[in-house]
Amino acid sequence: MQFLYPIGLLALAALIIPLIIHLWNFKESKTLKIGSISLLGASARVSSKSFRITDWLLFILRCLLIILIAFLLAQPYIKKTLNAKNKGGWILVEKSKFPQVFKDNRKTIDSLTKRNYEIHDFNLGFNLLSLKDTIASEREQIVNALKHTALLKELNNLVPAGTSVYLFASQQLNQFDDVLPLTNYKLIWKPVNQADTLSSWITQFAGKKYEANSNPSVVEYKALNSDDAPVISVAIFEEAGSNDSKYIKAAIHAIASFSKRKIQINQPNAAFDVGFWLSEKSISQNFKASIKENGSIFKYASGKIVSEKSVINTNSGIVDLTRRIVPNHSFNKIWSDGFGNAILSAENTNGLSILHFYSRLNPQWNELVWNETFVKALMPIIIKDDKFSEFGFENNLSDQRKMPLNQKENIQTNKIEKELKVSTDEPLSTIFWFAAFLIFATERILSFRKKPDYVKS
Repeated sequence: MQFLYPIGLLALAALIIPLIIHLWNFKESKTLKIGSISLLGASARVSSKSFRITDWLLFILRCLLIILIAFLLAQPYIKKTLNAKNKGGWILVEKSKFPQVFKDNRKTIDSLTKRNYEIHDFNLGFNLLSLKDTIASEREQIVNALKHTALLKELNNLVPAGTSVYLFASQQLNQFDDVLPLTNYKLIWKPVNQADTLSSWITQFAGKKYEANSNPSVVEYKALNSDDAPVISVAIFEEAGSNDSKYIKAAIHAIASFSKRKIQINQPNAAFDVGFWLSEKSISQNFKASIKENGSIFKYASGKIVSEKSVINTNSGIVDLTRRIVPNHSFNKIWSDGFGNAILSAENTNGLSILHFYSRLNPQWNELVWNETFVKALMPIIIKDDKFSEFGFENNLSDQRKMPLNQKENIQTNKIEKELKVSTDEPLSTIFWFAAFLIFATERILSFRKKPDYVKS
C-alpha cells in the first residue's frame, strides 16, 4: 500500500486526544444515606481522579477512527501489475483504413476476435472499434495525427506486459520520426499497402528547384535546369594586415559549388545580400547602406577577451574554442560555447539582421575555419533557407521508402532482456470510508449505552 499524499499521515498526532480523555478520568461522587450524622465530623468536599484507562474498547475505537481519518487524508492506493496471461490481445488498425484491411485480412481478424482480441484505432486515444466500422464512409476518415513511433511508445503505458499486439499499418519511413521504441508487449506487424510504387515531387532548396524521385529503397534529388534563382551578392570588409577574409571566400566557393548558386563577392556598385565586417570597429554607414533591406551583416564583436578551453556549438557541429569575447548585450543566441555563453547572436535593427560574432575566424581563437562544420554553419547565413537542416530528410507524403528489413525483424522478435511491467493505481479510499463509518457507529452506540457509575438510594 502506498500514499498519494504521505504528509496527511501527520494527522496521526491527533491520537493524543483520546489518550488524554481516557487518562484524565474524573470519578463522580457517591451519595450514602445514613441514620445519624452525630458521629461524623465536618469534612471538606473532595473529588477523586485517576490516571488510568477504564474503557479500553472505546479508547481503541476512537484511536482507530483517527488513524483512518489520517489515512484518508494521505489518499492510500495499491499498485497492481497488469497481467496479460489468459487474456486476449489487441488488434491495431487505423479507422480510416479498417474497411480495406478487414477485407484483405478477414480470416486473420476473425480468428483473433474469437480469441478475445480487441480491435483498437491506431491513433491518438486508441479507441475501441467494432466490425460495423468496416462500413465507415469516406467522410468519417481521419488522418493519423501522430507518427508510428510516438503511438508505439504510448502503447507501453496502456497494454499489459506480454500482451500480443497485431498491428496492421504501413511501414513507410515517412511514418517514423524517431528511434523505434522498446516495447513491453509482443508486436506482430502486418504490413499494409506493400505494393512497390514510384513517385516524384518538386522541392526547393537554397533558391533552386529539385525533382525528387522516390522508390521503396531510396529518394534521389536532381537539380532542375532553371536560371530563375537570383545571384547572391556578398560584401567582405577586413582591416589591413588581416587575412581572415580568405576563410570566408573559401567557404563561399564551397557553398556555391554545392548549391549550384551563383555567388558574387565584392562586386563594385552592387547591392549586397550579405556583408562580413571583419573588424572590431563600428560598421561604417556606407557599408550598411550597401546591404539590401532584410539582408544580414556578420561582424566581429568587441569587448573583453577571455582565454578558456571550450567548444562552439554551431547547430551544424561542434568545434574547439580557445578564446572568446565576453558579450555585453543580450541578443538572440544562435551559436554558444560549452558553458552556454553566446558565440554568435542576432540583432534586428533598421531592417538588417546584425550577427555579432564573439570570437574570430582565426585558428588562434578556434578550430572553426579548419573544420567542415564551417561551411555548414555559414550556409544558412549566406543562403537564407528555412529548410536547410531538413534538405534530403523532408517528410513528404509521396516518399515511398520503407523500413529496412533488419529494423522490421527487431520489432517483430521483440528482443528485450528485461520485461517491463505495466501497472495501475487502485485507490483504497472507499474501503477506508466504509471502515471509518462502521467504527464511528460502533463508538457512538457504546458511548450512549454506558451507564453512569453511582449508587442509587
